[in-house]
Amino acid sequence: MAIYHLNARGIAPARGSSAVASAAYQSGETLRDESTGELKRYARAERIADTGIVLPGGMPALDRQAIWNEAQRVYAGGNELVAKRYEFALPRELDLDGQRACVLDFCGLFNDRACDWAIHDSGDGNPHAHVLVSALAIGPGGFERPKAQKSTKVYLCRYPDGSNVMVEARDWKAAKAEGIEKVYNFKDGERRTMSQAEAQGLTKDDRKTKTPVAVTAKTDGTKAFDAEKAELTSIRAAWAEIANRHLAQAAAMTGSAPQSIDHRSNKDRYMDEQPTVHEGGAGLIGHADRVKLNEEIKARNERLRVLRAELQQEGAALEQLQREVAELERQRGRIEKAKRGRVQGRHKGALAKRRRVAMATAAAAAEAQRRVAMATADQVDTRAEMIAQLDEQIADLDQEVHRLQRGGTAIMMSSNLIKATELAAERKKLADERARLAGDGETRRRRDPPTPEQKRRGPKH
Repeated sequence: MAIYHLNARGIAPARGSSAVASAAYQSGETLRDESTGELKRYARAERIADTGIVLPGGMPALDRQAIWNEAQRVYAGGNELVAKRYEFALPRELDLDGQRACVLDFCGLFNDRACDWAIHDSGDGNPHAHVLVSALAIGPGGFERPKAQKSTKVYLCRYPDGSNVMVEARDWKAAKAEGIEKVYNFKDGERRTMSQAEAQGLTKDDRKTKTPVAVTAKTDGTKAFDAEKAELTSIRAAWAEIANRHLAQAAAMTGSAPQSIDHRSNKDRYMDEQPTVHEGGAGLIGHADRVKLNEEIKARNERLRVLRAELQQEGAALEQLQREVAELERQRGRIEKAKRGRVQGRHKGALAKRRRVAMATAAAAAEAQRRVAMATADQVDTRAEMIAQLDEQIADLDQEVHRLQRGGTAIMMSSNLIKATELAAERKKLADERARLAGDGETRRRRDPPTPEQKRRGPKH
């Protein structure tokens, strides 16, 4: 299946690379580097499937030796690039004509530059292209250096008091005269000027690199690195679009399913799989290690896909279980609600029953109290009536005793006295009964009328 691979390398003498040597390597030709007089020749020319040069419209035909020696001649030095070499994998689903069409479309992205391209295919399933693109635009008069400066080198410097300042390369001599020093990275991770390093007993050998800390900045204020990164991202996306367009055309002609590639990383595509590395040709150094590494990566990715599929199944089962649990919870809620309704109904019925019993009991108690009151009233009336009757009987007895005491003859008086005594005893009983009915705590004794004998004896002195 089609895979995505594209990288870019800057070609500059300051980096130890040569545009002439790069052109010789990818084209399989022997080229002379006029700056050194050396011939650049590389083996394995049999892997070269096709080569070509693309120049802007109106340009006369030029050979690659002339193009790249001229590019190196106009090189301004420093970090300036002579060219960029793009290397990218070609779709195996396309034949050589289709691959060539892809490469020519890629060269069309640089319509004002010189593009030297080559297709390599060793028959190992790794067809790829090399495109060497000039850093400067080229016209009928040769390479054209822009009139306005696009970027400048800026050094991180430090005043004697320790404060930092950024100084452009063109202003360095004036800054140095003011006592400003460049800053270097040291092996211990600290940044120091050489004066600060010497004060701490450090030497040049303690520096991480001989190059001072610096950045290449665009004239518009942006960092050159950020601009280069954005340009590379744009080119990567453009190559994916070119390859996918030709893959779709080939699939339509053959009636097969179209393949596609994606320039984005797995992270940007929200994929958990580990990306494979570019293996390169079978004869390259480290190829076997990269193949082994890719086999391990593919095995891990396959396990990851299996685990992801199992996780999806478990996730679907979990969602179904959650739905079932939710439905059971709803059913339980309905049952609990109905149960609470029944309990509340029974509770209300029990309360009503207890209320009715309480009301009936209260009514019965009130009726009993009414009856007791009535019985008490009747009893009081009866007692009063009995007391009144007793009072009448006692009064009658008193009158009879008085009558008997008034006497007559001695014989009569003796008989009357006996009878009066009997009446007095009867009267006492009636008086006690009356006292009880009247509710006295103790039986109050009424003073009995004197008997005839007491009357004869007279009062005690």
